[in-house]
Amino acid sequence: MAYREGLQSGIRKQLGFAFKDISEHLPGAFIIYRADKDDDELFYANHEFLHMTGYKDMDELFRLTNKRFRNLILKDEQKQIESSIWEQIDSGNENDYIHFHLRKADGSYLSVLDHGRIVESQQYGRVFYVLFMDWEDIHIHYSDKFSG
Repeated sequence: MAYREGLQSGIRKQLGFAFKDISEHLPGAFIIYRADKDDDELFYANHEFLHMTGYKDMDELFRLTNKRFRNLILKDEQKQIESSIWEQIDSGNENDYIHFHLRKADGSYLSVLDHGRIVESQQYGRVFYVLFMDWEDIHIHYSDKFSG
């Protein structure tokens, strides 16, 4: 279809990016997981997420979290964070925004802003695509822009 007569060359260029290219080079950490209140199975994390959280690879992430999104959340925050995410989704939003402490590979926690979007996947049903930003980095780079 990219080479159909009349299709503009600019559109052809857009079609040339593979998921792997985007995933590896997008300037942001993200994960994909099952959007189910009882089964929040992790499916994918990009390199930026693994780097930010110190996991060597997907296998280590899956092993240390039992492939569960909730196991990335500080235990004391899990119920409140999950409840807030689902309140936002159940009230008709396709996006959720939440601040919490994300578990790193070494067992320490990183304060993050989570921006999730629920979508319907043909293969997996409802899934969340979630971007993470380091809370401290946000304040370092943007706090002066908001004060004044």
